[in-house]
Formats: sequence, C-alpha cells, structure tokens
Amino acid sequence: MAFADTTADMGVLDVMGSARAMRWFRPDPVPWPLLEKVLWAATRATNPNNLQPWDFIVVQDAEVRARLGGLIATLTSGRPSPVSPEIDPTTRRTYTGGLHLIEHFGEVPVMVFICGTRLVRAGSDRMDPMYSAVYAAAQNLLVAARTVGLGAAFTTLHERVEPEVRAVLRIPDDRFLGVTMPIGWPAVPFGPLTRKPLDEVVHHDRW
Repeated sequence: MAFADTTADMGVLDVMGSARAMRWFRPDPVPWPLLEKVLWAATRATNPNNLQPWDFIVVQDAEVRARLGGLIATLTSGRPSPVSPEIDPTTRRTYTGGLHLIEHFGEVPVMVFICGTRLVRAGSDRMDPMYSAVYAAAQNLLVAARTVGLGAAFTTLHERVEPEVRAVLRIPDDRFLGVTMPIGWPAVPFGPLTRKPLDEVVHHDRW
C-alpha cells in the first residue's frame, strides 16, 4: 500500500499503516487546540457499556516534565548502552529509540498519562474490562496524533517508578495508571509499519 505524503491527503488506512511508535521528538510546543482534537479522538474509543473508565493527565508544564523526566531516566541504571551488532535491525532500532526516549523523556513537549477506573462486576475481580478501554483509548490517541502530524508512543515507562510518578501527578489511590504516552512533533520521518502478512495470522472459518 502506498502512503500519502501529507496528513491532509491521508485516509484512515494510510494513517493506521504509518502510525508507528515515535520515540524521537522535536522540542517545539504543541498547541492545545491540536491536543484537544487528539484527546477527543481518544475518548471516542470503544469501552464496556459506555462507562468510559478513563482519565487523561496532560503534562505540558516544563517543571513537571523535568521531574518526570528525572524519574524515567533512572530506568537506564544497570542497562548496557551499546547495542550488539548481532541484533536484527528492527530490534536495534526499537532498543535505540527506547533508550533515547528514556534518556530524553523530560524534553518531550507533551506527556499524556492515561488512568483507568476499575469496573466492578458481580462475582468478578478481573481488571481486563478496564484495561481494554484504556488501551483502546491509547490506540485512538496514537492514530489521531498521526492524523494531525504529531508523533506518539504507547509505553509503560511508569511501571518501575510508579509510586514516584503517582506522587508527582497526584493520582488518586482509586485510579490505575495504565499508559504513559509521549507526544510531540516527530524528529524523524514516519514510515510504513512492518507487520506479518495477513495470510500468516488470519484463519477462515476455523483455525
């Protein structure tokens, strides 16, 4: 599939086919009206019984971003920086991009933290209904960002420093922190996603 060069000429399939995780960002600020569009799209996501069990913390303040960046930067402790030449190109690119994002997280112009509210069902303590909504919202956000020319990435970088992140963001105890998404103007070009051919993953009528 050929991809359009500009977002103005892109259809939804073009957008989805090139909305790769962006881990390299320019420092330029993102206007709120543009973020509002992206967040609107996130809240159109499918969710159980339209309960919409999500909240979005949008961080743009430089001081707060710096504090969060300092926390995320600690994730590189004990990790080897060099990337082995034996690693395949895709893994190498992902590792290098991930390391760059961790080290420069505080410089990302916008951070969105998606929180979930637990959906209690009689006789069940399962968390997947809530996470199914939170993850769907994150995917909508990723695709919407690509539509308006912004880059974003679905991450769980908060997990190893979650108590500290929650304290900075003042997240209530009854909310779950599900996804951490950096958003900004991409510093590297978008490109088509590489995925398995359909005939390797699609089964007709039965397995």
